This record gives sequence, structure tokens and C-alpha cells, in this order.
Amino acid sequence: MSFDKNKILQLSTEEKRLLAFKLSDSIDEEFLNQSVPEWKKVLIQERIDFDKNNPSDVILWSEARKKYFSQ
Repeated sequence: MSFDKNKILQLSTEEKRLLAFKLSDSIDEEFLNQSVPEWKKVLIQERIDFDKNNPSDVILWSEARKKYFSQ
């Protein structure tokens, strides 16, 4: 990959903004075109099923934060 950083920096603010949006859009398109691996689909479905079958088996975010993120 090759680009001229100096040329990019000399662009107007509007041109840089448009370039940034085009780059972001192209990344979004690449991401959306990726397929989800089967193992990940299975894991997601297992979690959805668990939540449906155990609606009261939850902890508050504040409790989870204390338990897993406190030092």
C-alpha cells in the first residue's frame, strides 16, 4: 500500500472529511461481507437459549463490574 502523506495533509478539511468517510464506509462494507463462523453462530445460539430458559439468572451490571473489573 502506498500513499503520499504530505498530499493527504494538504487536502482541504472538507476533502479530508470525505476521504475519512469513504475509508470508513469501505471498512464497514468489508466487515459486513464477512461470514460468521459456524462455531460462533452455535455459541451465540447457546447464549440466547440460556437467556430464554433462565430469565432470572442475571446479575446487575454494577455487581458484575465489581466482581470482574475491580482491582
